[in-house]
Amino acid sequence: MARGALIVFAGLLAAQQPDFEHLYRQALEQREQTLGKDAPKTRQSARDLGLYLAGRGEYARAEPYREAAVDLAETPAAATVLHNWAVAMEESDASRAESIYRKVLAIRVKALAPLDVELATTRLNLAVLLIARGDAEAGKLASAALGAFEKRLPLMDARTGAACGVLGASLAIRGEIAGAERMFRRALAIAEKAHGPQAPQTASALENLADLLAQTGRESAARPLLDRAERIRARAR
Repeated sequence: MARGALIVFAGLLAAQQPDFEHLYRQALEQREQTLGKDAPKTRQSARDLGLYLAGRGEYARAEPYREAAVDLAETPAAATVLHNWAVAMEESDASRAESIYRKVLAIRVKALAPLDVELATTRLNLAVLLIARGDAEAGKLASAALGAFEKRLPLMDARTGAACGVLGASLAIRGEIAGAERMFRRALAIAEKAHGPQAPQTASALENLADLLAQTGRESAARPLLDRAERIRARAR
């Protein structure tokens, strides 16, 4: 899903921009002194400072202003900052990342076309978090993302493969084995093309398909896939 690339790009962009942090902080301090910390305009200044810092990739420094940033964000530009913030937060705090993705989704649904790739990417990232707990919503989000990617991206794009994998997992959880297998096989084919036959993403796709085959009594078909995935993992160590 090229999440790391989004964060790196944000950091490079920030490095080229002039530093206006002192202006945002000055505005926040003045409003805190004259209006109080909980005044609407003060919270708007907290939002602006949080989004500014997060837009520069300084998520730890933006954290004190995260609540205001999420609650009061309105624009597509703010949604992009929040999306990248959620990506950075996924491993450390999946629950908060989910709440941020939901805010981004609400903004992007209103602002973007139904098949927009950015909107689809937010849906897919949220689906990845939800699939870990078996939430049925994950399948709907992944299906919507896949439909957009199929319309807007090249046939073997990595994001399409990722959507296939998440949708496959959702179908497997619901017991729709045939559909899950189709999605996992498609995800594997795309991973091999988009990332290469020795890539970690290909190993993950192999493991997903192998797990489905093993759980449905096809251990002999699963074993070669697992062996191949293990060889890929071993090379990466």
